[in-house]
Amino acid sequence: MLNRTKYFRKLCLSGSFVVGLISLSSSANAQFIGINADVAIDYSAAPGKADGFSVGISHPAPFIPNIGYSSVSFIDKETIDSDNNTASVKNTVLLETTTTIKTINLFYNVPFPVVTITVGFGLGGVETKTTIVENVSDKGTSDFKDSVSEVFFHIGLPFWNTVEFHLGYHLMAFSSIDITSNKTGGAFEGTYNTKKNYRGGMTTIGVQVAF
Repeated sequence: MLNRTKYFRKLCLSGSFVVGLISLSSSANAQFIGINADVAIDYSAAPGKADGFSVGISHPAPFIPNIGYSSVSFIDKETIDSDNNTASVKNTVLLETTTTIKTINLFYNVPFPVVTITVGFGLGGVETKTTIVENVSDKGTSDFKDSVSEVFFHIGLPFWNTVEFHLGYHLMAFSSIDITSNKTGGAFEGTYNTKKNYRGGMTTIGVQVAF
């Protein structure tokens, strides 16, 4: 009877040891380095097509944020009539503005039973480069820079614990911009409203690969 009791104790200890190893192995397998790559499919403030992307690196260390980078650019072309046109004089200005927004961001991955949620924030800058043509021949340029804040989230669907496909939304916030505030050359002949509100949301689709 005593031998059976000792055997049972050894069996329990051995089983506990095996279960512990399996648990450690599972925890180790859950640790990973992930590479995120996303491409922009839309930017809400762009008058047409926008080119953009977002990349990030995820790590297994708890409480320490992951790091990423976002960028979006687009071109805005328009012709504006002067606010002080008269019957005898008509002033118009043609503006072609390239806007580029870049941010560095920090984010956290929040696991759920079926999907994963990523939330983050970032800081960066916006730059506009504008070509100005007034009354067909008077040319000039204007460059403008300002700071940007970003908040974003991704919702993803993981497969095989190594690949995740996700959809993201990045909200870029900054003040309205006067795209001709740093105009080179002479003063305008007319009076124009050249203030722009290019803050908006970048929608992305992408993938994360874990190692």
